[in-house]
Amino acid sequence: MWIAGVLLAFILPVIYIAIKEWRSKKASEKDGGPPKKKEPMNWSALARVSVILFVLILPSVWLSDISYSFYRKEDAALKVAFKHSGERVAADCEEADFIKKEGERYRKELKDKRQVKMSMSKLGRCPRERHPVVVELYMAGEKRLDKAYSPTGLKKDMASYVFEEFLIEPGMHRVEAKLYRSGPGRPADFSLDDTVELKPGEIRVVRFDEKAGALMIE
Repeated sequence: MWIAGVLLAFILPVIYIAIKEWRSKKASEKDGGPPKKKEPMNWSALARVSVILFVLILPSVWLSDISYSFYRKEDAALKVAFKHSGERVAADCEEADFIKKEGERYRKELKDKRQVKMSMSKLGRCPRERHPVVVELYMAGEKRLDKAYSPTGLKKDMASYVFEEFLIEPGMHRVEAKLYRSGPGRPADFSLDDTVELKPGEIRVVRFDEKAGALMIE
């Protein structure tokens, strides 16, 4: 970074002077007059400009090399970070279930009547809105999180995004998490109960594994 700052301080003035001379030459050629006599480069002025630029660049180069952490070295952190989709508010309008039922009706009537038409009009009227995803988090029996995360999308039919973080003391901690996706008054759809050891400066994450279909901490 230091080398880049020094190079910029000396290269930028040279580029500026070269562009200025090129424009002056082009202007003379456009006017049709004789080309101006090339004046020797003013090295003293170039040095002054370079020093000024170097002084201006120096603080940004120095500050960019300074590392900063939002956490104290003696702290640990627990994050809750994942995306997940809640159940449809109109559960009886799930496309997969509807198409399956409509297909069964079609096959039955086709066998009995030899002539049938599939009706997909109901599918277009199905509301796509999903329930918010609610997450509860307990540490050593103390509730640290109880929050609903709204679905995204114009029709509120896409995934909910969960992100929270907590600074905690290093050591052994019992972590319990519950995820609700089926609407208010329903039991937790997924739960986690685990004991983890966090070392100073360590970050652990509670997330939902879609493939495994479970909450986990890693």
